[in-house]
Amino acid sequence: MNYFDHYHKAQEIWLKHLVDCAHENDIYFSQTEWTAAKESFEYSEQIKILEDGSIKIKWENGCWWADCKHAAFHGQYYCILAAVDKVAWEFPYDLAKRKRGESEQE
Repeated sequence: MNYFDHYHKAQEIWLKHLVDCAHENDIYFSQTEWTAAKESFEYSEQIKILEDGSIKIKWENGCWWADCKHAAFHGQYYCILAAVDKVAWEFPYDLAKRKRGESEQE
């Protein structure tokens, strides 16, 4: 799975939690609130470089209401790790050129 697969999986789990928790608490929300909840998910992402050199990415997002029975767990938590030594670091311009298929000679 790549980063985007994990992002969508974490979002899917969180949205399911949001709906289930709302149902448990007899809370109903409008389409506007649903859209805002989905958009807020991107702000739940946290990236940290650990001492061993790996990258930790986590998505942690709670419910929007005080009656959440899962509040002690802060809603949903999804985390992945990646070893940095397997990543090829590039400057943005060089990456853009490589993706376009340009050589360094041009």
